[in-house]
Amino acid sequence: MTKNNYDYEAAKLLIDDETNVTETNPLKDLFQTCIQLVLILALVYLFTFIGSGLVIKSLSIEKQIQMENILSSMINTETQDNNFDTKKIKDIRNRVLSVDRDFPKTSNLDIHIINDTQMNALCYPNGNIYITSELYKRLTDDEMLTFVIAHEMAHYKNKDHLMNLRKGISNASIIIFMSIVSPNNQEASKIIEGTLSLSDLKYSRSVEAKADLYAAKILNELYGRTTGGVQVLKILSGQDTGAPEVLSDHPDIQKRIEKLQN
Repeated sequence: MTKNNYDYEAAKLLIDDETNVTETNPLKDLFQTCIQLVLILALVYLFTFIGSGLVIKSLSIEKQIQMENILSSMINTETQDNNFDTKKIKDIRNRVLSVDRDFPKTSNLDIHIINDTQMNALCYPNGNIYITSELYKRLTDDEMLTFVIAHEMAHYKNKDHLMNLRKGISNASIIIFMSIVSPNNQEASKIIEGTLSLSDLKYSRSVEAKADLYAAKILNELYGRTTGGVQVLKILSGQDTGAPEVLSDHPDIQKRIEKLQN
């Protein structure tokens, strides 16, 4: 072997060695990038969630009521039905308040019946409660009506409306952040939005479960049983869509019934 051939072979080996040393793993790099992105998004979400919570908690009672009224005004109110026993509804509300003396005094807790063929009840951010006429006419005794009213009052007491506002702000911060750092990555944005939607549904189910628990405690205090709540849930099971629980904003009806029975 000549000297030139020797130099050529040595250089070739050196190049091959350097190539092997600098070789990278695309899957490893992708995994590391995903981990970094998840950590950054988690920090953005946490920072926004904590920050918005501190702002909300710093509000005076007057400012909180003003915010609640603004949020409530953004929700459409259906035509009201005045053909119901106003005195009985107010008496039940007052009985609940007599059991829970720690209930916040920032709302009048006005209760309305609205014309609607769906069986539903909801609590607005300002504490006003709305029960559809279809559900109201099926509440055949005071225990059942107490469960519905107490369940909705629990949403106000637990400040679910403000917590939903915090989650909305945090979710929006994630979406805005992604649109800035990766405006053309539509697939990643869809995955993140889908994940946030599933997270919102899970949170909503936990909120409903807590409201059930509160209403069950009220029934136990007033009637010594939770029969009225079980009856209400059995009625609502008639309009259950049968969708998987993971895609629902309410816990499975049968699971809710079992918890009340226990």
